[in-house]
Amino acid sequence: MSGLFPASTPEWARQLSKAVLAGAVFGAVGYGVGRLAASFFPGLDPTLPDLRWADVAAGLVAAVLLVACLGTAVTSIDRAALGRVLKLEGPAGDAEVRAVRLQSAILGLSGVIMILPPILSAVSVPVTASLAGIGLLLVLHTTLNLRLYRSVDELFRRVVVEAGALTFWLGQGLLFLWAAAERLAVAPPLTAWDIYVVLMGVYLVVSMVVTFRRGLA
Repeated sequence: MSGLFPASTPEWARQLSKAVLAGAVFGAVGYGVGRLAASFFPGLDPTLPDLRWADVAAGLVAAVLLVACLGTAVTSIDRAALGRVLKLEGPAGDAEVRAVRLQSAILGLSGVIMILPPILSAVSVPVTASLAGIGLLLVLHTTLNLRLYRSVDELFRRVVVEAGALTFWLGQGLLFLWAAAERLAVAPPLTAWDIYVVLMGVYLVVSMVVTFRRGLA
């Protein structure tokens, strides 16, 4: 893809163009999959009138996570390219490949968990089954995260800690401002789902910024 851009093109413009292209491709694929699913399951009638802004935002965050999952998985195939991304002196070894593929699995699982509650609600899956399924996925997600955190180097751990700290301070500030506006009756009340979706959106943006600053992307 780099051959499509002149040598003078800034790196941020290259990355943005790639992201837009990837979004267009996955959007087209998602539309095709949706049409195919509708033809195979004509009786499926999601309750779209119940769709809220937080559900749409959750879908966007999930889409970014799933695209990142695929991109990370593809990167792990070429050991030489992966070594350059990780700033290694040579090709990536087995340990680095395993860590990157584990990270890819975590990103994909994060995307699934993010979009699952609105989907389960829309198709009227029993609440007990929905909560049990989401709970099991959350346990698996937490286990994989702990495994990855213990297996990576100190630089990656610093990125995780820095992203978490920045998300906490930014999220706390945004939540306080909204809570104050809500108490003053100039803003509508938020649900726990609204707050969680916004927090995940903030964390996603902060993680990307910290990753780029550390030269890991």
